[in-house]
Amino acid sequence: MDRVECMRAFIETVRSNGFAAAARSLDLPRSTVSKQVQALEEAIGVQLLVRTTRSLHLTEAGAEYFESARDLLAALDEAEQRARDGVGELRGVLRVNAPMSFGLRKLGPLIPRFHELHPQIELQLVLSDQQVDPVRGGFDVTIRIASLTDSSMVARTIAPAPRFLVASPAYLELAGMPESPEDLANHAFLGYGYLQSGVSLSLSRGQETRRVQVTGPLHANNGDFLAQAAEAGMGIALLPSFIVDEALAAGRLMAVLCGWQAPPISINAVYPTARRLPQKTRAFIDFLVEAMSRASEQMPC
Repeated sequence: MDRVECMRAFIETVRSNGFAAAARSLDLPRSTVSKQVQALEEAIGVQLLVRTTRSLHLTEAGAEYFESARDLLAALDEAEQRARDGVGELRGVLRVNAPMSFGLRKLGPLIPRFHELHPQIELQLVLSDQQVDPVRGGFDVTIRIASLTDSSMVARTIAPAPRFLVASPAYLELAGMPESPEDLANHAFLGYGYLQSGVSLSLSRGQETRRVQVTGPLHANNGDFLAQAAEAGMGIALLPSFIVDEALAAGRLMAVLCGWQAPPISINAVYPTARRLPQKTRAFIDFLVEAMSRASEQMPC
């Protein structure tokens, strides 16, 4: 038994959530992948997967083994890459997960430039507004736009992500311009996520902080969708500048309560804890930091 190949089969089976999908990814017969995983379980004497007719589930031991095996193979791949560094370019598959709006608006223009720099790296980009587990999902880099607290992952800040309260001129003409954070309680608020009971919004001005409960007719998990709703006059939204800067410049949206700021968030590259970050991963993160540090965010007020 080739233990390394069996480990690769196991890891890909977990990532793909099935033997058939793993077999397609590895370009192997399904029966071979199944036998490799079974051989791995027999070799270590532990059941790693619970198999049913429709799905696979990791056992507790399997979940722990998955993370260790993934780190081990990543280290092996990195050692091979370092050995090749003197004779060739960075190469291999780089799996990246990012929010939909950020991927379309920011990564879309940047990915071709990264490819020009590293043509031997195959990028597999998954855009999703659902927060995923980078390790379980098999991602080398996950882009998160938030204030991070997860200590089990390593994060590097790419750039700040200032957020602004915005609404359409038509909405503000009808509903009036808010003069204080408390006024937002009487406005239609377009919320990010699915908090149907309302959102507690915190805003600061210097040392002063106020919190107000806001409600509204729409909750969605995509910033571009909320921006379109705001442009259509449905209400006020709190959105990152990279989503609304064009609409603000064109006058389709207006900034609200300019002197007040929401808690700061940033664009972060998140990756699994490891002693040595693979060079292809480091190259991608370095590229994003450099590219986005040049971009100037338009301040609406």
